[in-house]
Amino acid sequence: MSMIGLDILHGFSKFIGDYWVGETSTAGTTTTMVDDKLSRFGDDSLVDFYVRPIQDQNIYEVRRLDSFISSSGTMTFAPAYTVAPQIYQKYELHRYDPAIKYQCIDEARYRVIDDLFKIVYDDTLTGDGYSTSFDIPSSIRQGPVRVYEESPMDTNTTWNLLSTPNVDALTNWTATNFTATLEADATSDVTVPKYGDNCTRLYTTGSAVATYVQDVANMSNVTASSAAGRKMTFGVWVYYRGFPNAQSVYASIVSNSSDAIISQMHTGNGWELLIAEGDIEGKNSTTLQVKITAETDSQGTVIFAERAWFYFGDSSRITDRYNHLMGREVRRDDVVQKVYLNFIAGSGNQLRLEGRDYISSLGTGTAQNTRTMEVDGASAQILYASAAQILFEREGMSAESMEQLQNRIALADRRKSQVKDRLVMPFAPSVKSAYG
Repeated sequence: MSMIGLDILHGFSKFIGDYWVGETSTAGTTTTMVDDKLSRFGDDSLVDFYVRPIQDQNIYEVRRLDSFISSSGTMTFAPAYTVAPQIYQKYELHRYDPAIKYQCIDEARYRVIDDLFKIVYDDTLTGDGYSTSFDIPSSIRQGPVRVYEESPMDTNTTWNLLSTPNVDALTNWTATNFTATLEADATSDVTVPKYGDNCTRLYTTGSAVATYVQDVANMSNVTASSAAGRKMTFGVWVYYRGFPNAQSVYASIVSNSSDAIISQMHTGNGWELLIAEGDIEGKNSTTLQVKITAETDSQGTVIFAERAWFYFGDSSRITDRYNHLMGREVRRDDVVQKVYLNFIAGSGNQLRLEGRDYISSLGTGTAQNTRTMEVDGASAQILYASAAQILFEREGMSAESMEQLQNRIALADRRKSQVKDRLVMPFAPSVKSAYG
């Protein structure tokens, strides 16, 4: 569920009784707009209001009214528009600057996180067979409410089309601008390899884009033409620590299409499952490859790859492998951000943290009108109630206006239990400071 910024702005304006969307009745000038339906308002009653076209010329450009003539519905504003408004052009009127309204809506996200939030997952922590405490990733703003341990997926399955899928030998893969060697398991290293006795180490000096490729000619039970029109997924575990800053490391599927199917960028935080997922075009006939790429700078890059899958279908087959729910204790304050587990995660097994984050910001500029926020018509009422309180604090809404809003805010508060997402924060001991 989501709403675009323009609809959220209109909903908020209705909530606070500051809503008017009209349409010009005649063409204006660069300093005037005319709507005869505004004649219901008295002369100069709209002075200091804000007008904003939401269609055609001057779209979303806000102007403040200097004067208003009731008999003709003529609004005069400054500064002048570059293009004169046209007849039948839709516009908004605001008592409060729409830019300020948007700011209040965005700020309200922080106040309502207990009721309106996004469920987020982070899979970047890797067990080492010894540790029971981990730093909480920054993506988990509240929580984690749950911690799961990975159940590793085997690569030697009938549906995995790759040869040497464990990436524990150099056969069937081709390196370009990478130096590929095998990294053997050692008792002194509990992080690399991830699962087995060997993985592939890929080093590039950063002088050119480096790739590690398996072509369809080296795969089993698939051809370039048999993949045409099918949804396919390529997933590979890649270890990378960005130094000094994370570079572009990603996985991809290459076909006859000019646009490769590209995974998310590696964040440079250790072992991550890179997933490239998409549809192969229907006319595909000659090209089908999977690829690991490092687009680096002069710092050079070392990455490790282990266990890869390429198959027909979507990514959930290899991503939803977190079946073991584990107990945890969370300690968070302004300095400490750690999760303590009541178990030892297996060496090489990923941990999935489930937490909460703020709903998306609408931001600034014209794009805020089309960006989306994770609310619907019902849950947005909670957001509007908080935004109205912020607007009152910031803009000094009249006491009469705020008094009228109190009933709406109270109604929105009573509806919280009906509209908020159903993610219960289970009890976990937490230490917020040294004194409580």
